[in-house]
Amino acid sequence: MNKKVAATVSALAMTTGLLAMSGVGTTASAADGCNTNVVTGTARSATGARGQLFELRYNGSGTNTCAWGRVTNGAVGMHVWVDRSSDGGRTWEPQLGIRRVDAGTSVHTEAWRDSNGKLMRACGDSGDGTAIVCTGWY
Repeated sequence: MNKKVAATVSALAMTTGLLAMSGVGTTASAADGCNTNVVTGTARSATGARGQLFELRYNGSGTNTCAWGRVTNGAVGMHVWVDRSSDGGRTWEPQLGIRRVDAGTSVHTEAWRDSNGKLMRACGDSGDGTAIVCTGWY
């Protein structure tokens, strides 16, 4: 019995190590070279089912532009993320930097590069299993 437990623990440790090396669960914001410390403006906004405000915020210009999502006037359990598209919104990378409001009324995602013809939008929900609201593409 002890050998089976030891083998299971060993396999779990190896799997965890492989996942860490592969980057699963990490965000691309550091690789994108973006941050949310400076805000140039809010590009788009949308109101959720419970009155929360989803915003697509950005900084930079030209080939050095980054964007992120923010929810304000929210509540614990709400989510916000950004989608990024390279083909005008026909397809997109979904739920980048998804964040959950764990305390208070607001939270924001990491910032993601949106230059070179990419479009971004901020999306969110009013909690698990509720309707998704998105801003327009920018």
